[in-house]
Amino acid sequence: MNLAEYLQQEAGLRPGVHFHDGIWWRKTSPGGCQPLYALQEIAPGSARPARWRSLVRYSHVVPAAAAAQARRTRTRLMIQDDKLKNYSLQGIADRKRRQAINKAVRCGVTVDLIRELGAHRRDLLDIYVSNAMRNRHGLPENWYVEHEDEWWRDLEREFALPGREWFGAFQEGKLVAFLYVSLVEDTAIMRVAKANKEHLVADPNDLLWFEMIQFYQKIPACRRIDAGWAIHVPPTIDWRKRSMEFEPIELPIYDRTNPVALGLARGALFAAKPLVDGVPDDANRGWRFKARTLSKRLEDLTREA
Repeated sequence: MNLAEYLQQEAGLRPGVHFHDGIWWRKTSPGGCQPLYALQEIAPGSARPARWRSLVRYSHVVPAAAAAQARRTRTRLMIQDDKLKNYSLQGIADRKRRQAINKAVRCGVTVDLIRELGAHRRDLLDIYVSNAMRNRHGLPENWYVEHEDEWWRDLEREFALPGREWFGAFQEGKLVAFLYVSLVEDTAIMRVAKANKEHLVADPNDLLWFEMIQFYQKIPACRRIDAGWAIHVPPTIDWRKRSMEFEPIELPIYDRTNPVALGLARGALFAAKPLVDGVPDDANRGWRFKARTLSKRLEDLTREA
């Protein structure tokens, strides 16, 4: 699909989205915004989010021709161009990742496109509950059980959108992991990946990612596969992306920060430091985890200023 079609779809799905200066923006943190399509290139000063929605900061990628006006760079993980064209199992440098892919095949894991969502409702619910329990990220596991109809309605709505491929990993007929991707212009964007922890011993994710990459390798219009921004605050799965041959690509970033709002936020976090420091390293949910993450981002902003 083209960028306009993708943005129209996403604007109808995601919370915290608004249109300003000809660009769709999304809320990334309290008082912070980025373009709804993270890779959208915007000339510095040509567009910004609404001021009241970006009281702390906003940022966006700039075109290569305007790279001199960038304030910093930010790392995006991708497989692109010749790396994508030549991608193969033998070309994966990480021996453990090659072994995991082969192990999944030996364990009977197969990968196929999910063409009918309803046939896998129970398996998908198990995956969402299991993923919430394992990663402690986002909604708690009991939410999916107590609000199953709401969860399913939203999932069906997203599945019905054109231009998106849903890949499933199956073991003995059961859906044990899935990954869905949107091809926007020449870029395949990895959207959501989840797995049932009871089947992780068979390494379904490794085979799932590998088959997905090979799928887009065969599409002439696809020049690159995007796995998102590098995440420097644990927990992170960047190690898995890099082991699957995703490379760090430094993109030029233009940002504007409100020093007054930034100072107030930093002061509030300093006052809460005793509580924030007590968050376990593997915690991935709750206000204290969010405060720790925001604190790390503020430290990065201080160094960049």
